[in-house]
Formats: sequence, structure tokens, C-alpha cells
Amino acid sequence: MVMTTEEADEIKEHLLKQLDNFPEDKRNDLKKKINSMNEEEIENFVQQNNLKHLGGQCIFCEIFSGKKSSIKVAENNLSIAILELNPLSKGHILIVPKEHSNTLLDPIDDMANQISNKLKEKFNPIEVRRNELEIMGHKLLEVIPIYGGESVRHTATNEELVRLKEELLSPPKSSDIKGLINNPRIPKFPPRIP
Repeated sequence: MVMTTEEADEIKEHLLKQLDNFPEDKRNDLKKKINSMNEEEIENFVQQNNLKHLGGQCIFCEIFSGKKSSIKVAENNLSIAILELNPLSKGHILIVPKEHSNTLLDPIDDMANQISNKLKEKFNPIEVRRNELEIMGHKLLEVIPIYGGESVRHTATNEELVRLKEELLSPPKSSDIKGLINNPRIPKFPPRIP
């Protein structure tokens, strides 16, 4: 069954809002392509790309309810941190509130700080950037480690994301601890005599 013009227009509007996440040089072509699609083409696009959530429930709400899988790296009572499926760099993470909201709460910022520190500790990026986004009515925070030269997103495989999660959440290696002990910036105190 072909969707109505109103439904197709709503999906087009949603897709156009998401173009901010694409490289600038591809946005205009995508915008023209989306605007030129009729109702049947929109419906086929939604089916081919498994975007059923565009006509119904939010993808993030489906993740929270367990209907859709994701690679979770942190969670608290207000939000969840998941690995981006189309990352710009190694360790690209989305922090998503569990409720639809127009603002980001302080606990989400606290989670972003913890994740940023973990990314710096594990992967040693030049910097870690944060971007506020709104996707499907969810205001969310994107945490992106920058190593230099990032310009194109790629589609990560599930295996790649699982390995990345294991690497990110693994305890420090004994060589890492020895490096901390021998770090000249950490003061050495004389032995304590009881």
C-alpha cells in the first residue's frame, strides 16, 4: 500500500533534518534526491533501508525497550551511551536521553565527561569534541575523538563495534599501571615508617 502524501512529506522532512550529519559536499545532492521522490519511492526507500521507525516509533525508544540492538558502552537512569553505527572516528559515541526532551540535563554532561576521559585514556586522541544533535525528537550529545584528518563517516560492522567496546571498557594493562608508577609528574614520597 502506498503511503499518503502527508506521510511521505513527514518522512521527507525528517530525512532533510538529518542531512546536517552528512558531509557538506553531499548535502545538496541528497536534498535534491529526497525532494524529488514521490510517495511510492519514499515508501520503497524506507523499506529498503529498514527505516520503519520513520513511520512509527523512534529508533532510540526501540533501543531502550530492547526491540533494536545497539552497542552500549555506558548507562545510567537518565541516558545511554552507544557506539555510533556510522562513526567519523574510532570511539565515536552518542549519549541519548531515555526520554524525549528539548534540553540536555547535567547527568548527561557528566556521562560525556566520563566517556571523554575514557577515550583520552584508551585511544589518545588529539581532542574530544562534543556536538549537540536532535534526532527523532531526542536531543542527544555526540562525543567524537579527533585524531586528525577525519572527514568521512564509514559504516562500522557489528564485529568492529564489539571489538571497540571491549577495547574501550577493558581494564588497564599492567604495563599501563607501571607507566603511571614511573611517571615523573607523579610525586614520589619516602617510605612511611610506622
